[in-house]
Amino acid sequence: MNELRVFFLLVVPAGVLSGVLTFFIRAIALRLRIFDIPSPRKIHTRPVPTTGGLAIAAGFWLALAGGYPFVPAAWRLPPPLAVGLGAASILVVILGIGDDLFDWGAWFKLFAQAGIAAILVFSGFQINLISLPFGGSMAVGIAGIFLTMLWIVGMMNAINLLDGLDGLAAGVSAIALLFLFCADVRTGMMPAAVLSITLTGALLGFLVWNFHPAKIFMGNTGSMFLGMIMAVVAIVGAQKSTAVFTLFVPVLAMAIPILDTSLSIVRRLSTGRPVFKADGDHMHHRLLKVHQSQRHVVISLYFITCCYGLIAASFTGMKGVFGWLALVVVTLVTFRWLRNWGFLDFKK
Repeated sequence: MNELRVFFLLVVPAGVLSGVLTFFIRAIALRLRIFDIPSPRKIHTRPVPTTGGLAIAAGFWLALAGGYPFVPAAWRLPPPLAVGLGAASILVVILGIGDDLFDWGAWFKLFAQAGIAAILVFSGFQINLISLPFGGSMAVGIAGIFLTMLWIVGMMNAINLLDGLDGLAAGVSAIALLFLFCADVRTGMMPAAVLSITLTGALLGFLVWNFHPAKIFMGNTGSMFLGMIMAVVAIVGAQKSTAVFTLFVPVLAMAIPILDTSLSIVRRLSTGRPVFKADGDHMHHRLLKVHQSQRHVVISLYFITCCYGLIAASFTGMKGVFGWLALVVVTLVTFRWLRNWGFLDFKK
């Protein structure tokens, strides 16, 4: 009961604060004419206020600060990690706002994201173990630094690429975080659970304004912040665990953005296009050409995220060769789904 009270005191204020702050940030964006302008590769046909991600970040941190006295000491991040996460959050929000306003180049953003990831790594966020096929795990040593940075930068860009339809990135991320929260509570990773449930609340508050027809977009401000925190939640949940499949749980829960990003890279390389050049051929773009309804596509991807979340939950605590067999089955089913829906046909 005390656990539920603590989580309630985090998720509800985060949702309320994010929703209220989104109202004011939207008003400021309208006044200052900070819009996401339509273009041939974008879905929306009218200018929409952007930088709504600032409300997500503010709601998240204000709720954490307000709930701090009620969170047991064992559930809190150690001071070096908390300071590092706070500093990285400020920098990623500045980077996002700058990109929303001035459209900074892809390479500049990539180097800035790598710098932010390095801050997190040297604050103490690091992947230390990899799973072995027949049980147990192996320390990765210094390679863990590069693996962690790749994971953080990859998640920032994955959520960014997913943010192409009204409510898609916010809703898919909230569902994935909710499943991560359940997995973290089940395995006793309470610091990760605190972060995931608080961010879920902030996303739900923002989603009130962002679901189709969106009144405001999160922009790169929100997508990069969201990707960074989700990456950190996964790392914190896996950091102190010796369970073989701990890191597979967040990967499965976040399957949609990870698959979309992976397919984008393969598609661009196979067709000779630059990897960092944006296109209108993501999973949600292809689905929209078939269904002609943003709500239909978004709700379909919500459902698929729930399916992967349930699969991820089943991996919690799984051990040995049975876990690897289950992972092979999930991989084969995913491949068949991608093939049947035409996502592997890169020439269309």
